[in-house]
This record gives sequence, C-alpha cells and structure tokens, in this order.
Amino acid sequence: MDERSEQTQTIVRRDRVAVTAVVATYNEEEYIGRCLLALLAQKPVDGSVEILVIDGGSADRTVDIVRSFPEFGHRIRLVNNPRRLQVYAWNIALREMRGEYFAMMTAHADYAHDYFARCIETLDRTGAAAVGGVPRAHGDGALGNAVAFCMSTPFGVGGARFRYLTREESCDTVPLIFARRETIEATGGWDERIAFDEDSDMSYRLRERGGKLIVSPAIGVKYYVRHSFKALWKQMYRYGYWRRFTQLKHPSEVPVRVMAPTLFLAALAASASIAFTPLRPLALVVPILYLGFVGVAAISAIARIGRNGLLVPAALLTMHTAYGIGYGKALIRMRPQRAGKPARTPAH
Repeated sequence: MDERSEQTQTIVRRDRVAVTAVVATYNEEEYIGRCLLALLAQKPVDGSVEILVIDGGSADRTVDIVRSFPEFGHRIRLVNNPRRLQVYAWNIALREMRGEYFAMMTAHADYAHDYFARCIETLDRTGAAAVGGVPRAHGDGALGNAVAFCMSTPFGVGGARFRYLTREESCDTVPLIFARRETIEATGGWDERIAFDEDSDMSYRLRERGGKLIVSPAIGVKYYVRHSFKALWKQMYRYGYWRRFTQLKHPSEVPVRVMAPTLFLAALAASASIAFTPLRPLALVVPILYLGFVGVAAISAIARIGRNGLLVPAALLTMHTAYGIGYGKALIRMRPQRAGKPARTPAH
C-alpha cells in the first residue's frame, strides 16, 4: 500500500463511527457528568465513538451539565425525548445513530476504560447477538451499601445470575445491551408498550430469533444503586409491575420465580387471616421463615460490608414487598390475550 492509500485508510477509519453510546436521561444531574467522562475516556476502537444523550425533559441541571462539555456538539449530541420514558429514547437513538454498534447505557453507572473494546471483542469472538457486562452494584452511604449487597447476591435478586456471575456465561437476558445496529433493527426496535423491563423483552426477542446472549465480568460496569427507601421502592415496584407484561408476552421465557415476592406477600396475608383462629400456630410459619432468611442475609452482609449490613433486612423487605405488590397489581390488571395477539397495555 502506498503512502497516499495509507493516509486515505487513516481518514476513513477516523471518520467511521463505530459505536453509538446511547444515554437515556431524566433528572440525572448527580450522575451524568461522571458517566460522560467515562465514555469520553474510552480506549480507542476501530472508528470513533459518538454519544447520544436522549433527555426526557429533565427539570434539574442534567442538560446544562451535558452542554458544558467541550465535546458537546461534535462527540456529544443532545436529543429531546418528549415522551420521557427510556423505551422511547432507545428508538429515537436507533433513528438518530450513525454508529455500527448500539450501546445501551445508563447514567447511573461508571464504565471501565476498555468497555467498548471488550464489548466488540466479546461480540466478535462469541458470535453473540448481544453482549453485556456484570453490573457491579455500588452504593453511597450506609443504605446504599446495603442495597448494593442485595442487588449483587441471590438474597435480593434470586436467580438473576447476570448480576453476580464471576465468569463469562450465556444468559437469558443481558443488562445494557451492546449489539450491532442491524441486529436491533431486525427486531423492529424496542416495544414502546413496555415502560420498564424493555431490555428483558429485547433480550427474549433476540433469543427467539436464534441469537445468543453473553454476559462477561471482563466488561467492566459499576452500577450506582438507589440510596433511599423511597427511590428503591419506586424502582422495584416498576420492575415487578412491568415484569408481568413481559411474562404475558414471553410466557415460555420468563421464569416462574418472578412470582416469588407476590406469593410471599399472599402467604403473609394468609398467615394474618388465621392469627386469631385455632390455626394461629401456623400463622407464625411464614414470618419465622422470612426472618430466618433475612437474618442469614444480614450475617452474610456484615461479614462483607461491616455494620452497614444491619440495614440489609430493611432493604430486602422493601425490595421484595415493592416488587411483589407491583407484580400482584399487574396480575389483576393485565389479562392474557388470545393466541397471536399481544397484551394491550401501553407504557404510560
């Protein structure tokens, strides 16, 4: 190759947008700056990286912080999401993006310097439809540390192995989907009827098309958990509610274990109903079993995170109760449709 050809190839590589990092935001002033710094500091890949911030009308300083970056206007673009929810943001990005790879990001996370390079390498090596990292939970303060423990162990998330696995595995779902643009486009994009849990729905649809999903701990992600009971409750309630929609849409994919928190609450209610009857000794069975469960969790947490582990029982109770109520409410509201027809529950 002569000198002119080499120069041409260099220009082509520089102008080629390899990755579009899509950050969906709404009132993320606490996290957006740190997130963008991590994305701008990524190890070079074969082509450039563009960052699309899709903002749902933030009322705080999120937009001002995004605009304050020197890279704003060329490496960072800001796009309005008039319908606020993340699911709309992903589809807006799919129309706006110029990259060959779609990187689903959350502002609530920090990313290793080789995040994109690892994602591309894993995707190419495994032939997967989508890949992602293990979201290592991190919390600020005593409650944040307790919630992070719950979010990264079976005590809090059950069989959701992608949250705590220690080696590369094929999983049912991928958090923060990283995939080729054409792969996402072939599915028709994200289902906008789903307000939350849309990443699980996309994962299931990719699997239905014969795709393999890989989660690797080598793809570094530090996820910042909620650090108040109110925020944690709201998050888990939404997860539970919309998990039912995903279950109706993919009945053979969503594991039965998602019903466990709701069944636990139903068992507590049944225990309360017999507390003043001759069967009252049985009323203590479920509460005692759950106290034993959270007690073991607390002991395990204290060994790992010290006295902050004392808050683990309260965090677990919040997570399980909120998720169980959300799923239970959806169980009443959402009805299975006739074969071939999707559940009609719009995101709102």
